[in-house]
Amino acid sequence: MEAEAGQSGPTPKWDVSIPEPISDGALAGQIEELGSVVAPVIATHTVQRVVTEDPPIPGQPPVTGAANLTLQVIAVPDVSDPPPQLSPLPSGDPVVRARIEELSRTCRGTELVFVSATVYDNHRTFLRIYPHGQVGDEVTAWSNVDFKMFSGWPVYRVNKSDGTSQDYGLLLGIGDVQTATQQRVAIQAGREYEAPPIPALPDLSASGPAYHIVDGNVGSPAMETLEQVHDLFRKEGARMTAAHNARKQAEDERKAQLLVNPPKPADVTIRYWKGEPNANGTEVAE
Repeated sequence: MEAEAGQSGPTPKWDVSIPEPISDGALAGQIEELGSVVAPVIATHTVQRVVTEDPPIPGQPPVTGAANLTLQVIAVPDVSDPPPQLSPLPSGDPVVRARIEELSRTCRGTELVFVSATVYDNHRTFLRIYPHGQVGDEVTAWSNVDFKMFSGWPVYRVNKSDGTSQDYGLLLGIGDVQTATQQRVAIQAGREYEAPPIPALPDLSASGPAYHIVDGNVGSPAMETLEQVHDLFRKEGARMTAAHNARKQAEDERKAQLLVNPPKPADVTIRYWKGEPNANGTEVAE
């Protein structure tokens, strides 16, 4: 049975923010490769195979081509001992104890928030929110926010009046539905497509984020999550939308580059050395 409609008001109820940088689609800098083990090569064997790999981006052609696999037997290297472990902090130190107490008071860790979001035609989202991953107290609602804007960052923060804060890890499952496409596919399959009944919601650009509760316990923690994510979009929506558009543009540009310059399978080199014999006299490879 449908619950009474509700929507976030013009004044946010929650002081929410995104503490992490929002991804804008820019590729991260190259990860510095670990130094390879330096040792004389005793034997080398190379084979060439034609391989087919998954495309770097879904929907692209597979990566196909010849690649070399090289096996190298090397002499036993001189592997240095790992650095010594750091000494434990002195628990009786008043400075250390004060810092630990401060962190215990202000940093409450991260709680997980489970949200399923199905976006219809890029402007209405059907939400299922599960507090602590439990099905019993879930809340379902329609939103006038495109929840694809909620990707690109893992955590949002609720700041409290006592100076403490609570971080929430957003575990968001997103489905994207275009009703015109669904209807066309249904006609081709000889069946009828019924779009879900979407309640009337105010225009996002004119009235801001709003939601309509369909079902659930309004006293559930899921209700707080519903309010928080809408207050978050009210505050950070422009930033979230700009980052989403930048990610989409970067993805389109990368797809175009991969079509013009398709990648080739990379060559692989495996180096190994022979270990000391075990108690049975069998040599153990390292």
